[in-house]
Amino acid sequence: MKPQGGFAVRAALVVAALACASGCRKKDANASVEAKAPAVRAVVKTATVDSRPMPRALPLTGTLQADVRTELTANASGRVVKTFVERGQKVTRGTAIAQLDIRAAAASAAEANANLESAKTQLEASRIECSRYDALVARGAITQQEYAKQTAKCKQDQAALGVSEARVASASLTVGDGTVRAPFTGVVTERAVSVGDYVQASSKVATLVVGDPLRLLLTVPERRFSDVKIGSLVRFAAAALPGRTFEGHIEHISGEVRSATRDVVVEAEVPNADGALLPGMFVDVDVVTGEVPMPVVPKSAVFDVGADKSLYVVESGQLVRRIVKPGVASGDLLAIEEGVTKGDVVVVDPSPSLEGGQLVQ
Repeated sequence: MKPQGGFAVRAALVVAALACASGCRKKDANASVEAKAPAVRAVVKTATVDSRPMPRALPLTGTLQADVRTELTANASGRVVKTFVERGQKVTRGTAIAQLDIRAAAASAAEANANLESAKTQLEASRIECSRYDALVARGAITQQEYAKQTAKCKQDQAALGVSEARVASASLTVGDGTVRAPFTGVVTERAVSVGDYVQASSKVATLVVGDPLRLLLTVPERRFSDVKIGSLVRFAAAALPGRTFEGHIEHISGEVRSATRDVVVEAEVPNADGALLPGMFVDVDVVTGEVPMPVVPKSAVFDVGADKSLYVVESGQLVRRIVKPGVASGDLLAIEEGVTKGDVVVVDPSPSLEGGQLVQ
């Protein structure tokens, strides 16, 4: 019995060994097939880095300001009976902003006009009398004293007429001052009064600005002051208007370096015909200081990774992400100050699924 049991055990071991060998051969074969399968390569659109004369820029930050800004004040006292404008409204020179109650001023104007007519009548009568006295004194019919008295009265009536005319002009001006008007064409940024408010002469009624053109206020570090010239081109973008680029030119350069900040105040004039830009906007500015040959890539090759600007370079069929320092844009091309050289192959419009080290074709 024992010999039979031993034979059975040996037979089982042989079968197990054969099964193991067969399984191992299959596993090796599968591994071989997997090793021979080629890796999947992503299909990407590429462009070769070129070198072109590109504007060299001085990056700065700036603030837009109205070319003209004024706080309109009343020239008369009175209660506001009507307003004609709202915040943000465009107005032309002479547009009514607010109307004050001018009933008292109108009454004074009417009284002044009546007094003026009376003064005219009185002067006319005095002149007739003076003419008669001229004839009388010539015939010796009156004394010199009587003549001088009448002549003085004529002069007094002439002066009284002048006073009456001045009072009429003043009263008319007061009536006119009851309507506060825009002194120039611009935009109302604030209306400071409402119907029912009582205003004094010199009280603020509204704020008016000229929105086209605008002034771009910049501060240039002392060490870069010599790079900025009158007429230098400035390009800038505003966070509130993504995708848009604006241009202007340097118009004014301060004649001193500010001791506290060691910088120079510079102003540029910026066209704003469509009113897209608003006074007070904070903008990122490039002041063009000249042209130099620089590597250029399509704008769409550059993307953000956190605070860094990056692009993918294809090296031996593999993606390598590089951090770059962009320069000035010109059309669809973007100058790269650091990160690539002429002849590098970069990926255009990279998909978010791409990553460094990935094989591409």
